[in-house]
Amino acid sequence: MSDETDKRRHYRPLARLDVKMSPAPGHILPPGLQAVTLDVAVGGVRCACNTRLEPQTLLRLTLTLVGGDLRQPATIETEARVRRCVERRAEPAMRRYAVAMEFSRLKPEDKKRLQAYLNSL
Repeated sequence: MSDETDKRRHYRPLARLDVKMSPAPGHILPPGLQAVTLDVAVGGVRCACNTRLEPQTLLRLTLTLVGGDLRQPATIETEARVRRCVERRAEPAMRRYAVAMEFSRLKPEDKKRLQAYLNSL
């Protein structure tokens, strides 16, 4: 992302985490969707996906936090809205699309847990 289009409010450290996606009510996801995070912040996440996601799509996400100060993996469940989806033609098919998502629902305790995790990276 260029500095001209980057409107992030939170620092996003690089973090490669497993993420499970499912559609929020009233939304549809492409079959066979696979994703891994590229970076994470308390306000959202950027993922590499194998298929295009339409902006404004609402998803349910489960992020598995590993490493940092954690003694064992922890999960965070949230809803997120797709803000951007950019095709990266030079990337392999499994990581062809960079998808920026903004968290739309994140419980206060999960936000604290995520912030502590990010601070420990």
